[in-house]
Amino acid sequence: MKLSKRAKSIGGIIGIAIGAILAAYGIQGFIVYSGLSGGGVGGIALLLYYTLNLPIGVMTFLFNVPLLVLGWKEIDKGFVFKTIWGIAVFSVFLDLFNGVRPLDFSDIFLGALYGGLISGISSAIVFHFGGSLGGTDIISKIIQQRYGVPMGTSALAINGVIILISWAVLGSKAALYTLVMLFVFGRVLDLIQSGVPAKSITIISDHSEALVERIMGDLGRGATFLHGRGAYSCEPKDVIICVVSLPEIGRLKRAVREVDPQAFMIIQNAGEVFGSGFSNE
Repeated sequence: MKLSKRAKSIGGIIGIAIGAILAAYGIQGFIVYSGLSGGGVGGIALLLYYTLNLPIGVMTFLFNVPLLVLGWKEIDKGFVFKTIWGIAVFSVFLDLFNGVRPLDFSDIFLGALYGGLISGISSAIVFHFGGSLGGTDIISKIIQQRYGVPMGTSALAINGVIILISWAVLGSKAALYTLVMLFVFGRVLDLIQSGVPAKSITIISDHSEALVERIMGDLGRGATFLHGRGAYSCEPKDVIICVVSLPEIGRLKRAVREVDPQAFMIIQNAGEVFGSGFSNE
């Protein structure tokens, strides 16, 4: 048991380091190369790099110190320790990767797209192992714990102020494409943290038992009956509730149409799903 726990701890340290290194590579290789800014502490560090040529990694580390103090008071100590490790690796490699050019491109949109994509993936890796890369990640973590707001959403809102500053310093084009980059970052982060994309399905039908048999047989998904009553007819009805992945939506619609063309079906986004067939974290 102790060996397993130690192996898990070592794996977490390595995982956070990989995420931090990937994040630093994405920032230097795509965001800095395209002349874009960023959000929170990273955005401020980038603006100081563009205007005063101050090292991005060093400034990122220094600006994170007061946020780490906040995190120490508001968040569990394990998260703070892992965040300190993530920030240290991130800051070092930010300066080591200075001048790196993975691709030779002139389209600023590609820089925003791939910069946001890599940043989102790398942050998700770090969060998966229980740490963060500091900055607005710490604030977003606190907001998520207190109010349940997705971290990518709160980070996007917080970074609005930095975008306005970037607009004044770098111009409207860089600021607007920075906003695109942050949007991609937020969406990628939320998507990965939410696990397998899924839909919650509500079906009202006079052939509910036949529909459930078809759903379990064709899709291999479970379902739940809720007892309802029609408001107009006042007749009792079984309401079917089930959750399916996005690729299964078409098969489910086809099965419902074949069994009961008159069935009433509601399809909703399922932000997070835990259980058999879906993410268990």
